[in-house]
Amino acid sequence: MKVILNMKLKKFIKSNAIIFSAFLVFTLIIANTAIIVYNNTVLERTTQVQFQTEKAKALVDLIWMEVVKNLDVGVRGFAINKDEGMLIPFKEAIPKFDRILRDLTNVLKDQGFEKPELLQEIKIGVGNFIENEYELLELARVDKMEEFKMLLKEDKGRFLWEVYSKNATIIHQFEDQLYNEAVAEYKAANLRIIYVQIILIIIGLPTLLFMVFIIRKDKKVRRKLFLELEKNNREYLFNPGTRIEITNEKELIDNSIRNYKNAAKFINQISQGNFEVQWEQINEKNREFNKTNLTGELIQMREKMKMLKEDDERRNWTTGGLAKFSEVIRNHQHNLQELCYEVTVFLVKYLGGQQGGFFVLREDEEERSYLELVSCYAFDKKKHIEKRVEIGQGLIGQTYLEQTTAMLTEIPQGYTHITSGLGDETPTCLLVVPMKYNGKVEAVIEIAGFEVFEQYQVEFMERVGEITASTLGAVKNNERTQVLLEQFKSQTEQLKAQEEELRQNMEEMEATQEAIKRQDRIDAQNLKG
Repeated sequence: MKVILNMKLKKFIKSNAIIFSAFLVFTLIIANTAIIVYNNTVLERTTQVQFQTEKAKALVDLIWMEVVKNLDVGVRGFAINKDEGMLIPFKEAIPKFDRILRDLTNVLKDQGFEKPELLQEIKIGVGNFIENEYELLELARVDKMEEFKMLLKEDKGRFLWEVYSKNATIIHQFEDQLYNEAVAEYKAANLRIIYVQIILIIIGLPTLLFMVFIIRKDKKVRRKLFLELEKNNREYLFNPGTRIEITNEKELIDNSIRNYKNAAKFINQISQGNFEVQWEQINEKNREFNKTNLTGELIQMREKMKMLKEDDERRNWTTGGLAKFSEVIRNHQHNLQELCYEVTVFLVKYLGGQQGGFFVLREDEEERSYLELVSCYAFDKKKHIEKRVEIGQGLIGQTYLEQTTAMLTEIPQGYTHITSGLGDETPTCLLVVPMKYNGKVEAVIEIAGFEVFEQYQVEFMERVGEITASTLGAVKNNERTQVLLEQFKSQTEQLKAQEEELRQNMEEMEATQEAIKRQDRIDAQNLKG
């Protein structure tokens, strides 16, 4: 029993030795890495401490070298030469002291300096010294040199030096202590790294040799796996259409990674709305090999999304066009001539055409229907436009009869032409749309251009045709109503005039009868007399 257990244990250790060794090496590497990271942190902190200590020491020294000495030199130089230029160091020293003291205060505060009163003592001492220098300066200005010398002999700079020297020494000692502690911490971190690396070499090197032996033994298996990987890569991801050669395993991995990157880039471009993106490695030679793998599926997805985008753009184009067209109708529905012209201009421009004509159904005096060109856009009116088109005559009249849209892409020479700065040129596409509502055609519009109109544009024209026909019917009814109202108004005024004339005639007849009666009474009286 014990022998069996030992055999199982040996077998288990043998089968998992590389795992245990790798785990051990991995643990040591992690520990080494963690210590290196910690050491870098310590190094950064040490560098920062060194920078701060050097800065603090320099600021402390600048108080005496750049402030106190310049104050004294400026006043002494002025007292000797009476030259205002000698006071430049004096004038610059006072604001410089404020900056130095502020910077030094901030640095010591960041370092946790526990004796801020030392800086206050230096500030007070320098302040007193500045006041003394101002007194010396005023004495020098009024040329009281004896008093100047007496005040100078008091040597108040010596009292400042005692305060400054004592406090500066304490600050320097504090900075030296911070720096020494940081250096000691860095040295300790380096020592820990050395210990861990020695352990890593002692344990890791034999383990790595053992792992190399196992890896070499598994090389054939790995080669087979890479061959399978390349086959799967070509079958499911991308097939360059070349012969499979496993001469460089890294190259195979790089190709696989490159293919995934290309797929990610392709998908990213599509997600950003770029449906013109191409798979860079696709060509005519390998296109056939990439119809059913991921590359082919992504290309098919791109085409489908491109179609969906185009459909959305067309819907938005149609919806926006209908909204703008409705606004045109709403703004000009009270004047037929103006309405027809604005509709023609809008539709020609919105469809990207170059010219258009708007024919409205009319009736002549014999109540025969015909189509009248009431508005046009970019036509040569003198030579190429007829004002009246009979029903069934030409493409316009035939479209009215059949009540169906007609589009010509082969236009006979001379049928119409477009005049521009480049000369006369026959359009390549002609679209004629009947504008009908409730089965009745109210008008026919003709639009010509140099590009073939798409089906969604034709459908848009048919939809606006219904709106226009409905509006034209309403406008025509309004016009007829207005004519009837004018006629009724005219007839009413005529009846009023006739009634007034009749009333005047009656009044005249009554006056004549009254005159006759008076004459009869007079004649009767004369006979009696």
